[in-house]
Amino acid sequence: MSEIAAYLDEAYICGEAPITKREIRVLTIALLGIDPSDVVVDIGAGTGGLTMEAAHAARAGRVYAVEAKPAAQALIRQNIERFDASNVTLIEGKAPQALGSIGEPADKIIVGGSGGAVENILAWCRDHLRDGGRVATNFITLENAARAKLYLTAHFQNVAVIQVGISRGEPVGGLTMMKAQNPIYIITADK
Repeated sequence: MSEIAAYLDEAYICGEAPITKREIRVLTIALLGIDPSDVVVDIGAGTGGLTMEAAHAARAGRVYAVEAKPAAQALIRQNIERFDASNVTLIEGKAPQALGSIGEPADKIIVGGSGGAVENILAWCRDHLRDGGRVATNFITLENAARAKLYLTAHFQNVAVIQVGISRGEPVGGLTMMKAQNPIYIITADK
């Protein structure tokens, strides 16, 4: 059974970069069902929010954080140190090209950013995910979600799509106003 850390957003070093919101991180990790010894790949890792949650869940396994942007890579390094995530390996480069340095099959894969290469990244996932493995994709745009859904339906099993809208309460004049966050499409599939 996976264990979810659910670190607060404020615990992360983010600089100017956005981070996947806590509620989306929790849901993504829960949907993946990461086991303690799993090998997890986080493609488009950004600041490392999902990477750190995956590292906690796969505490006896390995997590590969793949990120193309140098500023985000620096944040991932800082968050690895902050969360004592010694089971995380940062892979600098753009997916899918940079994924060639991962020398073992993955049990779980997170696709958080695609840089316009959705189908090529998902093809790598198909070829490098263990049988019985699971992939979770997170998208903010309808177009990328649709492209992923089409590819996953053609090449994976048990494809499920959810659209998540999170609102957070903020104090306003002694009352609470709900402030909406960007909706996210989460698409999961099994190999």
